Amino acid sequence: METNRCSIKTTNRDDYYDIIKLYDDAKVWDFLGGKRSREQTESRITEWINPQENCHYWTVRETVSGAFLGCVFLTPHHDGEDIQISYMFLSSIWGKGFAFEAVSQVLCHSFEDKVYDKLIAEAQSANASSCALLKKLGFYEEKRVIRFNAEQVIYVLNKEGANHTVSKSDSIGHTAVNCISPNIVRP
Repeated sequence: METNRCSIKTTNRDDYYDIIKLYDDAKVWDFLGGKRSREQTESRITEWINPQENCHYWTVRETVSGAFLGCVFLTPHHDGEDIQISYMFLSSIWGKGFAFEAVSQVLCHSFEDKVYDKLIAEAQSANASSCALLKKLGFYEEKRVIRFNAEQVIYVLNKEGANHTVSKSDSIGHTAVNCISPNIVRP
């Protein structure tokens, strides 16, 4: 998959050292239960490279430079019933729209090419940026739960309510993204 600024490819062995950078980025773990041990990190990366059935892991890179930006995943949720979309991006690129662009593209792919009618996302309620991103993507809050010793918000996006397409930039550098309403233009 590709957007104007992001190349989104299935995670593979060549991504190992870049994913280590993501795991070493302390800010990434502020709302994910804290930094992981090297053993936990290596186990998780092995899982991403050799996914189980119903698990999909993508590495996101900047299209022009090839620089590593982060990862997006589709995995079974803790409830055992739903599929969850998750994402992790290097803190150095937060606030620049890369997560919105990449996650939008994965949502489009998931609803068009996969058999999903609904996807959920879970974010710690204290993570205002992630909660705002999910709302911007068209997710709505379904409920709140306590998990990992913190309040988590469970968000839902139904296939019939989503129309995620990401197109190339216009002449002034905006990337057009159709989320819930057509003709939304995001910087």
